[in-house]
Amino acid sequence: MKIITSSVACLALATNMLMAGGNVLTPEEPTVTIPEKEIIVVNSDVRYDGFYVGGALSYLRMNEAVELTGHSLTLLGGYYFNKYIGIEARYTSTLTDIDEDQGKVTVSSDRDLRNMGIYIKPMFNLTTGFSTYGLAGYGKSEVGNLEESGLQWGLGAKYELANGVGLFFDYMNFYDGDNFDTIQAQDAFFNATTVGATYTF
Repeated sequence: MKIITSSVACLALATNMLMAGGNVLTPEEPTVTIPEKEIIVVNSDVRYDGFYVGGALSYLRMNEAVELTGHSLTLLGGYYFNKYIGIEARYTSTLTDIDEDQGKVTVSSDRDLRNMGIYIKPMFNLTTGFSTYGLAGYGKSEVGNLEESGLQWGLGAKYELANGVGLFFDYMNFYDGDNFDTIQAQDAFFNATTVGATYTF
């Protein structure tokens, strides 16, 4: 009888422990560690505003009664109000004698090709430091002793490196019309393809 009573008491004690939620059968939740993603901040120090100056090499092409071509130096300076708009002045002049294509032969000419102008410069930013831009303003073109003034425009792209240094490439249309100055020629044009560098202060 004592054996039965002891067995019942042990069973009752075990049941009470299970019903009370003792530590005997309590499962432990696993610990999951999620690694934090590292965030890298790039400081490219791209300057979007301020005064800037630059220099470039240009290839000039002038078509009047004959076609004139030459290599030139372009000096420029301007001011970026922000990364969307700026103002720019340019001066371009041939470095050496120009080539004059007379059809059957090409001869060297000592005439100079020059242009100076001031332009509004709207910009569209594609990514950090890289943007396309337009140029529109007023300028004066000179071919030897002949000259024409009027509306000029251009299109280009630029890439701003760190510490104020930038690279650019553009096309400028200086003149497009009939009869450049006193030259009786239809569909005369004067344009430039330019590649260069700038520094923003």
